[in-house]
Amino acid sequence: MRSKRSLLLRVITYAIILMWIIFTIGPLYWLLSSTFKPSSEAIGYPPTLFPKNPTLQNFKNLFTASRFNFYSYGHSFIIGSGAMLISLLVAMFAGYGLSRVRFKGKQIVMTTILLFQMVPILATLIPLYQTFSQYGLYNTHLGLMLIYATQTAPMNTWLLKGYFDTIPYSIEEAAQIDGLSRLATLYRIALPIAAPGLSASAIFAFFKAWNEYMVALTMTSTVRPYTVELYRFIGEQGDVDWSLLGTAALIAVLPVFILFSFFQKYFIIGMSGGAIKS
Repeated sequence: MRSKRSLLLRVITYAIILMWIIFTIGPLYWLLSSTFKPSSEAIGYPPTLFPKNPTLQNFKNLFTASRFNFYSYGHSFIIGSGAMLISLLVAMFAGYGLSRVRFKGKQIVMTTILLFQMVPILATLIPLYQTFSQYGLYNTHLGLMLIYATQTAPMNTWLLKGYFDTIPYSIEEAAQIDGLSRLATLYRIALPIAAPGLSASAIFAFFKAWNEYMVALTMTSTVRPYTVELYRFIGEQGDVDWSLLGTAALIAVLPVFILFSFFQKYFIIGMSGGAIKS
């Protein structure tokens, strides 16, 4: 009886995992297959699982016939990299200070930081638009960097704080006895040990900025990331050129997918490392 229950539980578990894989990989496969389909086949009914006549014409049309601005990929990379650096810098010092410095009201500060993470960005979009327009940050790389860094810094602060907690303070004390300052101890001792946590924070901050759409649409007019530029393939009547849209999206997804495949182990180690306190 127990073996039958165990078998049933295993079947249900594998069925749930299979459904999750289908819902996760299915859209990515559809994106990939639409890239190699003519427009008529991409929107045809019934849909085809595999391209009947695979073609690279969509890439040619994207580079020659479409109005797509390829500089948008550069804008996304600059904004994502800048937001990542700002978020890391703020979270690194904040997380280290919360981990090592004892002061009154520490828990209140940590809770307040967490509350900032819970505020939806859309609730602050209109005030941000008015403020950025007044101070010359509208339609700039720096403006989007600051917004995206603000979105990810609270989470990264908690992540790095938990990671710094796993580092024995005796190691830093020994370094300070040898003459290192607190700042030098951070750079030479704590940060190299916390490298997996820094990697996880960097990946989280970069991906958050790379994939964001609504803020970029509202806060830019010419300096637009690729997520906003993809909107060009949606017509005024709601008609979508799925082939060109899929091709442009694939070009944006591939570099990030390759980058994450190389650094995923550091992301997993960093995300889990801060949860264990020695």
